[in-house]
Amino acid sequence: RRLIGGTGGIDPVVPIDAHGSAGAGGTAAPGRAERRALNQRLAGAREREVAISATGKPQIFLGGGYDHARPNPRIFPRVDRLEPSWDASIAVSWTLWDGGRRGAERAEAAAVARALEARISEFDRQAAFDVEARRVDLVSARAAIEASDDGIRSAVEARRVVAERYRAGVVTSTDVLEAELAVLQAELDRTRATASARLAEARLTRALGR
Repeated sequence: RRLIGGTGGIDPVVPIDAHGSAGAGGTAAPGRAERRALNQRLAGAREREVAISATGKPQIFLGGGYDHARPNPRIFPRVDRLEPSWDASIAVSWTLWDGGRRGAERAEAAAVARALEARISEFDRQAAFDVEARRVDLVSARAAIEASDDGIRSAVEARRVVAERYRAGVVTSTDVLEAELAVLQAELDRTRATASARLAEARLTRALGR
C-alpha cells in the first residue's frame, strides 16, 4: 500500500462468484473477432455453393431500350429529323452439359464449407478451454492477494514486536531494519499480486471477447 500510495484494493473488471465463474455468460467464441471472421468465411462459402448450383438452371435475360435522336440510326432511310424508336429482347440460356465442371466446383465449395464448420467447432472448444484457464488464473491471482495481505499483517506485527524489544534493549537496530525490510517486501509482494490479478482480468476479458 505504501509503495503504490493506494488502499491496496482491487476492483474486479470481470465479476467472479464464489465458485470462480466469471460473468453471466460462459461463451467466449461469438464475440471474438477470429470467430466472426470464420463465420463470414463460412457464409461466403455457402453462398458460393448456392451460386454454383444456380448456374445449372435455365437463365432468362430481358432487355429493352428507347432512343430519341436526330437522325435516328434505327430508322431507315435516315432523315434529318427527330424520330423516336424502341426495342425489346429476350434471351434464354441453359447449360445442359459442362463436362462435370459445375459439379466439381460445387463439391469444392461444399468441402470448403465443411472445413470451415470444423474449424469453427474446434475454435469454440479451444475458446471455452481458454476461458476456463483464464478464470482459474484469475481466482489464483486473487487468492495470492489475500495471502499477501496476510503476509503484510504478519510482517507488521513482527515489526511491532521487534520495535518493543529494541526499546527494551533486547535486539539491535539491525533487527529493526530487517523487520522494516520484511514489511516492505510483503507490500511489494502484494503489489505484484495486484498487478498479476489485473493482468489475469485483462486476459479473461479478451478470452470472453469483450
